Amino acid sequence: MKLEHIALSVSDHKEIEKFYTNVLGIEQIKNFILRKELAANIFGINEEITVFLLQKDKVVFEIFITTEYRKQTFDHICISVKNREKFISKALLGGYKVTRIERELFDLIFVKDKDGNIFEIKEM
Repeated sequence: MKLEHIALSVSDHKEIEKFYTNVLGIEQIKNFILRKELAANIFGINEEITVFLLQKDKVVFEIFITTEYRKQTFDHICISVKNREKFISKALLGGYKVTRIERELFDLIFVKDKDGNIFEIKEM
């Protein structure tokens, strides 16, 4: 099995640059409009949606710009970075919530974007 992409919802397109590019280091490769009919058929959402495709290495993110409310879930994405402390500093400087859970062997680190998407951060 091969993972093709990860799809997330974001309410403000400015977060593409602020969080996904500046903090996560993911580059935008293109954007497009998901037609209303297609959005309704696939997701049951009867509106036109702007979608951004972002990529870093072999990981592709499909970011849907939407104002739909989402209730709390356990969904999260786990990524590995070369230097967690540098990554944490960058996230904090950007105004993003960082949660550090201290543990005996290693700390658990989670970063939330402005829409509540949660990223677990490990070190390579």
